[in-house]
Amino acid sequence: MNIYEQEVDDLSGNWKNRVAVVKNAEELNRKIAVEFCDLLAKKQTSGEILTVICPVGPLDYRYFVAELRKRNMHCRNLRTINMDEYLDDKDRNIPESHPLSFRKFMNETFFNLLPESDRPLPENIIFPDPETPEKVTELIDSIGGADICWAGFGITGHVAFNDPPQMTGEAEDLESFRDCKTRKVTICPMATAQMAMGGTNGNLEILPTRAITLGMYELLKSKKFHLIFMRNWHAGLWRRALLGPVSSKFPGSLLQNHPNLAVTMTELAATPPLINTAQANGEGE
Repeated sequence: MNIYEQEVDDLSGNWKNRVAVVKNAEELNRKIAVEFCDLLAKKQTSGEILTVICPVGPLDYRYFVAELRKRNMHCRNLRTINMDEYLDDKDRNIPESHPLSFRKFMNETFFNLLPESDRPLPENIIFPDPETPEKVTELIDSIGGADICWAGFGITGHVAFNDPPQMTGEAEDLESFRDCKTRKVTICPMATAQMAMGGTNGNLEILPTRAITLGMYELLKSKKFHLIFMRNWHAGLWRRALLGPVSSKFPGSLLQNHPNLAVTMTELAATPPLINTAQANGEGE
């Protein structure tokens, strides 16, 4: 069977138990927020730190805040490591005043919505630093991997800003790509075009062309990986990643071999992709 015709209900083997479908993005965010608070509560009981790798894009962290309030919980034992951040033309972090700043996004949708006494300690809110990218690698190595990494895919199959090396000029062999570490990268034009269509309504000029990103090495060390799909164009991506060959040509495919992988998708993303020569008008996305 063509992988793009595969129905979720017909998945076999390990995938059948790993993939869950929810009605919409609201239900997906509520589910992930419950998962987060369950993990955080266990760590608080044992007096340990919960380390999570956070994406910007597939998750709405306001649901995390709502679940924390519901349970009367705090985040003092939480350590967040963000996947990436945009860089300016001098390879410095873009300022938080930039509308696309990931640091701004995390503050506005998560940290600043909590009372200051309930927020993670400042030293436990971590973004990869373009001046010292090796520090994230050292931290993740020292703890044996994050407790969980949530992620979606970009149109190139990228995880964080790990675009296919065939598009970026990096080493293309699978082992080299699997072992790539936190570094500064040039974002491939296809990924920029996707962001312009879905994130800036066609404004290409505002989009930075450089970023600092965790590598596949740090991401794959996570003790649990939870993939998230909610958009109509995700329908083709998860099928290629999970059912196609494992290859650096589609970075998300490397997750097939993760020992503790979960997948949650909306009904929209679960539907087999349709071909529309005239292109979709965007309604219902």
